[in-house]
Formats: sequence, C-alpha cells, structure tokens
Amino acid sequence: MRSDNLESFPEWDDSQFRDDGDEWKTKPGREAAKALYQEWRKLSELVFAFMDMLADDDRNPEKETEQQSIKRLIHENITLIGPKIGGAASVELYLVKMENASIIRTNAIQLLHQIRYAEMMNYVGKEYCEVLVKEVEEFRSLFKKWVATFVKDDFEDEWGLYL
Repeated sequence: MRSDNLESFPEWDDSQFRDDGDEWKTKPGREAAKALYQEWRKLSELVFAFMDMLADDDRNPEKETEQQSIKRLIHENITLIGPKIGGAASVELYLVKMENASIIRTNAIQLLHQIRYAEMMNYVGKEYCEVLVKEVEEFRSLFKKWVATFVKDDFEDEWGLYL
C-alpha cells in the first residue's frame, strides 16, 4: 500500500465554498479550516513516509502481518481527516461541524496510538515517531483554533451529544 502521492489530496480551493454575502461571518472559520487542512496535507506526507518504513510481506499476500495491519489503520485514519475538514467548512450547521470535528479528533488520536504502538514494537525508530507526534501536536493546536470558530445555533441535537 503505497500512498506517498499527495496529488490525490487536492489543495484547498476557496471557490468550492458558497458565498452568501455573509463572508464576514464565515471568513474566520474558513481561514482556520484552510490552515488546518494545509497542516493535514503536511502531516499526511510525513505519515506516508512513516508507513513506507513498515514492512510488507510479499511472500504471503493472503495473510496480513501486524505491520501491514498497522499500516492499513494509519492509512484509514489519515485519509479520513481531510474530507471531514472540508465537509465541516462547507456548512454552517453547528451539529454537522461538531460531528465532523469529533471524527477528526478520533482519527487523529487513533493515528497517535498506532504510531506509538509501532514505536513500542520497534517497527520504526523512536526519532521518526517523535517527528510525527510533534506534527500531530501542531495539527491539534490548529484544530483547537478552528473549533473555537464554530458558532452554536438553535438546532437541537436529537441525540443529546452536542448541547
């Protein structure tokens, strides 16, 4: 599973977002989303290089090795984040924004766990893991700034999660 081609991850495109003439309201959130998305692309590049360090077992393609399993989970987590940022940035509904933010947070946390597990099992060197952890910390910092731009609306969460 080679995923080092970031061409599959599009650059941020401001034109994909609707402008209702209320740009002054949405601009801070969009700018924060753009910064977060760009950080995700940077993190993705490092994650794909990290994944390349995990061994593939070409001798037995039917049996997934533990390292291949970790690689698959890392790939799933990193690739889900970008579309969720874009999805949240494209709507004004607080519940949708929060739902996407929760999914992003979960995937980022799982990504950290998988990186730390690969380090613990000595699949990769500690120095590589530390670079990724530092980059995830930068992502988290931008994430917090982005979430702070969400504006709670009057729509009720039928599940009671986002009060």
